Amino acid sequence: MWSRVRKSGPGGQGPARLFLNTTHMRRTSILQAIGPLLIVAAGVIAFAWLRTLRAPPETNPPITRPPPVRTLELGPPRRQFDIRVSGQVVPGREVTLSAEITGRVVTRPANIRPGRHVTRGTLLLELDPEDYELQLRTVDIQVRDIDLQLERLTTETAGIDALVTLAQEDLKLATSELERIESLLEKKTATPAERDQAKRAELIARNDLRTLENQRDLLPVRRRQLLSRHEAAITRQQQARRNLQRTRITSPFDGLLTLVQAEAGDFVQPGDVVLKIEETAAVEIECHLRTDDLYWLRDSLTTPDSPDDDRLRFEVPETTATVTYREADRTHRWTGRLIRFGGQGVDPQTRTVPCRVVVNRRQEAPANDATTVLMRGMYVTVTLPAVPKTSLIAIPAEAVQPNNQVWSVTDNLLAIHRIDVVRVLPDSMLVRADGGTLKPGDRVVVSPLTIAYDDMPVRERAAGEPQTGSRSP
Repeated sequence: MWSRVRKSGPGGQGPARLFLNTTHMRRTSILQAIGPLLIVAAGVIAFAWLRTLRAPPETNPPITRPPPVRTLELGPPRRQFDIRVSGQVVPGREVTLSAEITGRVVTRPANIRPGRHVTRGTLLLELDPEDYELQLRTVDIQVRDIDLQLERLTTETAGIDALVTLAQEDLKLATSELERIESLLEKKTATPAERDQAKRAELIARNDLRTLENQRDLLPVRRRQLLSRHEAAITRQQQARRNLQRTRITSPFDGLLTLVQAEAGDFVQPGDVVLKIEETAAVEIECHLRTDDLYWLRDSLTTPDSPDDDRLRFEVPETTATVTYREADRTHRWTGRLIRFGGQGVDPQTRTVPCRVVVNRRQEAPANDATTVLMRGMYVTVTLPAVPKTSLIAIPAEAVQPNNQVWSVTDNLLAIHRIDVVRVLPDSMLVRADGGTLKPGDRVVVSPLTIAYDDMPVRERAAGEPQTGSRSP
């Protein structure tokens, strides 16, 4: 057999290869036999190790401490808070100057341009005054003529009065002569012709007297007619003077020119707009207040013995205001006064009420830079102090929890309060002192809790103690 193997191997290598194959087969058989035993042994060892890790359950409950909380003490009732709103500067008064007469512009000073400041009485425009000077001269002549007629009437009145006196004496003499002739006729010493002649003389004297009396009675009527004509002439004279004055258009107050629409040589008619000027002595701030802002301002001015005036309910409560304008790194302040509504009711877009704050530029604070003035279009901040009569408590904003809850701590027990916020301030919220269970001096929680309920044990965290997660007790 061995020789058969040797013969079959090429090159004399058959026995060596057979030996290697036999050794490999033996190793494989050994591994297949002991492999399952090794796996079972490893599982037994692992199971024994896991049994050593199992510990018996604790029979006593764990000891937990109440969660720490950080608290703040509520201060005394809030006596004042500020209402801040944004506003825009608008002119307090802007006047449109129009031509009141017909004429051609003959004079317009070179410095009369939009944006220039003018003082009261400064000449802005002048129309051709020649036609109106002629009208005034004509009316003056008419007035003097009527004055002369009145003087003549006074002289005529004196003369007619004298003539009436003479006529009365003449009538008296004619009447006496007629009576004498009639007595002589009864004695047959006078003729009827003489009596008729005496009667004729008496009638002539009576007629002359009546004529003079009629003339005298008409004198007052003539005087009234002349006086009426005189008054009409005086009226025309005044109108002519006014028209002559209207040829000069001057500034009605100290102001800033915003529009100039006439040049020298332009022909204007009554009603043509030639200039616009806004007053510089005072400006107004247009701002918008909420209805609750107006409520607190009215509450600040109302006292129990205030008169029940309906007018006060429909007008804005006049209040001192502070107007602030920030320019770069500087803040400028002016003192103004809330004086009136904007006259438009409630704005349907913002649901706020337009109001006006007036600022007198002549009383600006001396701390302001003289070169900084309130000008149209500036955006400013208006601060209105409210000193309500209603007692309010200020709660820190960080103490107000969701759903308007506030937690307070008394004797290390937690109490939950529901509040009705009446005013939100930048750092706190205001509630009525008489409308809830919170009182000044209560300590409120300003740190978070994962769970909270009434009478929950807590402990106030000492200063410097780190905040830790809290658990339910």
